[in-house]
Amino acid sequence: MCFRKTGFTIFLLAFVTLFSCAPKDSAPQPQLAVQYVKASIEWAAACEQTYRMAWPHVERAAQNESGNWVVALDVDETVLDNTGYAVELEQAGQRHTRELWQAWCRREEAPPIFGVKTFLEKVRTLGSKGRVAFITNRRIAVEEATVANLKKKGLWRDGDIILTKMDENDTKVDRRNALETGTGRSEANGPLTIIALFGDNIRDFMAMQGGETAADYRQNKLAQDAHWGTRFFMLSNPTYGSWTSNYK
Repeated sequence: MCFRKTGFTIFLLAFVTLFSCAPKDSAPQPQLAVQYVKASIEWAAACEQTYRMAWPHVERAAQNESGNWVVALDVDETVLDNTGYAVELEQAGQRHTRELWQAWCRREEAPPIFGVKTFLEKVRTLGSKGRVAFITNRRIAVEEATVANLKKKGLWRDGDIILTKMDENDTKVDRRNALETGTGRSEANGPLTIIALFGDNIRDFMAMQGGETAADYRQNKLAQDAHWGTRFFMLSNPTYGSWTSNYK
């Protein structure tokens, strides 16, 4: 009896110690998440897999589309890998700021995400009715540098479209609508049917605001949403995103 109490006490102390040392929120530790993206075969394979599996759906959708169409992609952590920026911040003991981020963007050094270059090359074989659009929350102040980065990595072609963020009120919903209706900054392109969307954040695909709404979609609606794997293609990003702030 005495042994059992002692054993239970040791177990309880170990559990309390472990719990008290754990992170206070459920998000992965940034250092570990960045290391996973930077070094793991698993993350690289998942990206490659996403783009490979998307291709037949995109090819079929383009062939079935009678009008002009577009494949729309987010940029950061979808087309360009910015873990180099995160590593440099950590090494310098700095926190992310808009100024530091824009300085990184202007260096034009971000490499491609695994699988994206081959995928885009294939998309551009599908005929003159098709376009590629980059819809990014990078600010318009670094639009030129972003295009230059994409060109350096062989990801940009003449005729591509980029829609950066103009101000706080300029949402990705607005820019997707502009693409499809051929209005605003996309007026010169005319109406384009979006046949596929690629991103690392739910807001690259739909409006998503508030923790309760997000939880409801995750639990009750996601499994019935037929867009995933046919028109919506998600790339995993464990380092940052709307999920870290409960979709506020």
